[in-house]
Amino acid sequence: MKKFLILLLVTSALWSTTVTFKGEEVTLNSKGLKIGDEAPSFQAVDKGFQEVTIGGKNNKVQVIAFVPSFDTGICRLETVAFNEKISKMKNVIVTVVSKDLPFAIERFCHDNSITNVSTVSDYKDANHALRYGATISAPSYLEGFFGRVVYIVDTNGKITYKEIVAKVDSEPNYEAIIKAVNSLTK
Repeated sequence: MKKFLILLLVTSALWSTTVTFKGEEVTLNSKGLKIGDEAPSFQAVDKGFQEVTIGGKNNKVQVIAFVPSFDTGICRLETVAFNEKISKMKNVIVTVVSKDLPFAIERFCHDNSITNVSTVSDYKDANHALRYGATISAPSYLEGFFGRVVYIVDTNGKITYKEIVAKVDSEPNYEAIIKAVNSLTK
């Protein structure tokens, strides 16, 4: 039994990513996709309950940001920042993905004047976030929520930037994201 637990811990360390939330260690389900990997396309639901395709090839550069919930302060700050900063760039679509229900997303977008960013829910099949390495697997009270993970996907469907935010209760590095987007849209 002891050997099994050691093997389990070693395997977990090789495949998962550890971040923090309010100072406590949090484990994401994997290390996620790597720069240069194909960004798998997936379906999520927008605030109007319409299916939207995210990832894969697209005629625009994609910023895909996984967040725990639009009903948290940091997720609100992040979405508002993306709405103001990146969404005004040409040939870029920003999609913020959570497990919130479309009703909550609709209210959030209305209350925060979100019009330039696509806000979607992966409540139906969070396996998409699993593939991207964005799902929290421990501790158990956070299991299934998303960590704060940002990917940039070029028009060929390749991942060109990845940020796993080390503190779930912190914002991503907007300057680095903007620089990475600008390098693809010039």
